[in-house]
Amino acid sequence: MKTHTTRLIIVSVMAVLNSSCVHYYYAPSTNNVPLFKEKNEGRIQASSASTATQGNENTANGFELQTAYAIGNHTALQLNMLHVSDDEDEGSGSGTYLEAAGGYFKALGAHRHWVFETYGGFGYGGVKNVFSNETTAKTSIKKLFLQPSIGFTSKYFDAAFSSKFSLANLGYVNSNLSKDNDPDDYDYVESLRGGKSYFLWEPGLMLRGGFPNVKLSVQVTYSIFDVNKYPFSEGTVAIGLIVNLNPKPKPATK
Repeated sequence: MKTHTTRLIIVSVMAVLNSSCVHYYYAPSTNNVPLFKEKNEGRIQASSASTATQGNENTANGFELQTAYAIGNHTALQLNMLHVSDDEDEGSGSGTYLEAAGGYFKALGAHRHWVFETYGGFGYGGVKNVFSNETTAKTSIKKLFLQPSIGFTSKYFDAAFSSKFSLANLGYVNSNLSKDNDPDDYDYVESLRGGKSYFLWEPGLMLRGGFPNVKLSVQVTYSIFDVNKYPFSEGTVAIGLIVNLNPKPKPATK
């Protein structure tokens, strides 16, 4: 009986050690919501970003860049980038994601404080995971998305709720994982050889406050999926500064 109990304890401890570092293959970027009102407005935002998953202490940290420019009275373009990494004793991981989008915006209300926007675009990125035995796995991310949003904007404060609908395709790049050492990650990475597509709902909340042309920004985007089924990070939080490049006022006509 004592021998059986000792073996059970050893097996339990090994299971905990083997699962202490969880590797992820996808994380959402935060939703870019510029809240434009007119042509030639621009936004540049730089943020510190962190990804997290409920029930897991491991986080990946990095930075996020978001840009947008209104090319017309109701049309705009975006270019965004997210890079995060995590380095633990049991392994490490890093990922970079780029996306471009175009869309429509319209100011609402008598005072034009409310803004409706919707953007559609394409994203591409890659993830590299390094395991405790120095084996590696590289995977890719391709994503199509549609992102409607509604927000309030004023001279000193902005807030918005966005709802990104994403079709993400994860693919295999290369791997030297083995079934014996990393069975769960090996099975998942091998399943990506033909590509796997996931439909994700990624709602986001944005708050900004400060001066008319420089504001502190806090953004949270959450990816909705079965956390027990997919090795994805659930959400991303970004805190940074946004600079508004507003057009110069038109000279008064005589």
